[in-house]
Amino acid sequence: MPHILIVDDEPDLAELLAYNLGRAGFTTTQVHTGAEALARVREALPDLVLLDLMLPDMDGAELFCQLRAHPDTRHLRVLVLSARPDAHSRVQGVEVILKPFKVQEVVARVTALLPTP
Repeated sequence: MPHILIVDDEPDLAELLAYNLGRAGFTTTQVHTGAEALARVREALPDLVLLDLMLPDMDGAELFCQLRAHPDTRHLRVLVLSARPDAHSRVQGVEVILKPFKVQEVVARVTALLPTP
């Protein structure tokens, strides 16, 4: 079963995403800071990271750069969720879904990227 790491500083939103992704056949882990995300990725690579750009301890774009810089995480799939209208220019080469969004839109995009068995 594909595993998704949800990195968002809004616990209610992360929980909503986790619930709906779980119903779609995915397992999830939720973290709320960039440091927590880096620690989780080091423990076990997820199949995809849902990444908010506005985190309390570091910029999500910096976290994205750190993931791309390391050989073990360079090819990790990342889907950015952001309220920042400039998000596309801050993280090149990944899909961005702007907040506010419909949860079904996120689930559909994740399902397209990671079909469940």
